[in-house]
Amino acid sequence: MRILIPWKPVVLVWGLLSGMIFFGFIASSVLQGKDPFAPGATITQPTAVKTRTAQSGQQPRQSNKAARTPSQ
Repeated sequence: MRILIPWKPVVLVWGLLSGMIFFGFIASSVLQGKDPFAPGATITQPTAVKTRTAQSGQQPRQSNKAARTPSQ
């Protein structure tokens, strides 16, 4: 005796789950700034964004320790 399996819903659910995993991978890669189809490649940012972040990172931070006197 054979057990009949309705293959159409099984294939449909399998396809939906596979698609969700695939699109989740693509979205995650894009959010991290990586090209999902090129191994090891990153998506380049416009130069205006790069210079703004580089300049903000190079500014020295002022410390509260410098303002204190030696008696404190």
